[in-house]
Amino acid sequence: MDRYERRLLAYITVLALVMLAGVAGFSLLEGFSPFDSLYLTIVTIATVGYGDLHPVTAGGKVLSIALIIGGVGCFVGLVANALEHLTYRQEREHRRKRTNLLVGLFFSQLGTALLATFSRGDAAREDLFRLLADPEAFSTDRLPRLLADLGSRTFGLDSHGFDLERLRDTLGRRLDVLSMLLQNPDLEEHSRFSDLLQALLHLWQELEHREVLIGLPDSDMAHLSGDLNRVYGLLVLEWAVYMGHLKVHYPYLYSLALRTNPFDEKASVIVRE
Repeated sequence: MDRYERRLLAYITVLALVMLAGVAGFSLLEGFSPFDSLYLTIVTIATVGYGDLHPVTAGGKVLSIALIIGGVGCFVGLVANALEHLTYRQEREHRRKRTNLLVGLFFSQLGTALLATFSRGDAAREDLFRLLADPEAFSTDRLPRLLADLGSRTFGLDSHGFDLERLRDTLGRRLDVLSMLLQNPDLEEHSRFSDLLQALLHLWQELEHREVLIGLPDSDMAHLSGDLNRVYGLLVLEWAVYMGHLKVHYPYLYSLALRTNPFDEKASVIVRE
């Protein structure tokens, strides 16, 4: 629950309590029925003026003053916050759409190719492929379970099996894309993707700051393996989320993504059936 929803809930709760107090008070002080008390409470809070039904006792008039002071403020606050919350949700949805466009740009420019490279060095590639090869794995009802499985998975890439110089150069050629994405304000609410970009930038910095990437001690290679696995885990998770988004909103892009599945060595963009 975000701050807008919490504030809206607080206003609803306070207004409900004020109305309950009004109904109880008018029933006890004026002797009105619960329905008449509710009617009088609403009329008082809405400040539309009294008709034939109005408080006549001193206590009832004091209660009316309290309801006007407290209830009107709650009612106006509730309406204002409801409109603000509606506007916020619309803006958040627009930001989410723009963010998904950025994620799509990332995978088309760099992410899918990196996944293909990393998966070739994954000893458990076949097991991962079984999870990600089923088109229905990205459906709305099954995606949460898939993400839970991927999030708890331990990846075991070994930097000894990678051409680190080539990986460094590949990331270096896409620094403009990474920088552009990291500076985009639409990513503020997408922390997982921001973490992925930061991990990629860190991996490039680790590789770039080494004069040579051949003959490194095992301790340093183990450190680089940790950086590789951090990126790989975030990449796999973000790719699965993105596939779920495409399946729901962009079937034609989803079809292309399936035909270029980076975990499938036999994947082909050619439509054969």
